[in-house]
Amino acid sequence: MPMSLLSATVLRVRPAGVTVDFCPVCRQERRFRLAVLDHRRIVLLLDRGQVGHPHHELTCKSCGCKTERPAEERPMPHIPAGPAAETYEPECLPIVRQRIEDCTRMEAARKAGRLKPEGREEMIRHAVHCFARIYDEEPTERITPAASAMLWLATIGLAGVALFAWFSWNQPLLAAGCALALLLLWIGLWYWIMTHSPRKRVRIWLAMALAPLDATEAEIRQARRELQAIRMSAGFKIRPHKVRGRIERIRKSGMVPG
Repeated sequence: MPMSLLSATVLRVRPAGVTVDFCPVCRQERRFRLAVLDHRRIVLLLDRGQVGHPHHELTCKSCGCKTERPAEERPMPHIPAGPAAETYEPECLPIVRQRIEDCTRMEAARKAGRLKPEGREEMIRHAVHCFARIYDEEPTERITPAASAMLWLATIGLAGVALFAWFSWNQPLLAAGCALALLLLWIGLWYWIMTHSPRKRVRIWLAMALAPLDATEAEIRQARRELQAIRMSAGFKIRPHKVRGRIERIRKSGMVPG
């Protein structure tokens, strides 16, 4: 989301219960927190409606990685609110259970050294697709319009006081204090983005999912080409050499998942 007071597209996140699926990082069936995500067009802090289609975000309760799934896999007549948003478990379509079973079977074959080349290719493709939509995010998309407005108003206010204190009031200490507060405000925003934005952590999650397979740069590039073919932005944002570099560091550390 461009951090603008006039017009922006933000990603709304609504908790919607819990579910099960195959975690590409833990490499087994896990419980996930479920959320419904949709893009909203905001003009002058007013919601002008939905942009595109909603999708589901699954957060693994064990490792904390976030993956994206089509909303159609878990039909929901309504999005639960209040305490129900923490406990509601929607019914999954058969494709979810089939995916869990297929991934579990291929993982068992990998551990036994019996994984066929086509199975290996499918596991790499699965991992890349799990995180593709997160690569499409902008780091600031999850900042709410109200928070964005408060940030800009505080910035304008502190900058204005600093300028008056320096040039008109002859108060250099006040000007310096305002400048320091302004700096800390933006450092705080940067820290929030680094610790809360999945876009800033997605490369490590992808590398952790691919490390047990020791996926090569060429294999990652092939999976990326498939994303490009279906016009997903992640196909142009994933950097195979950087993912491969992260895989090598994970493997050298001995912290290979699974």
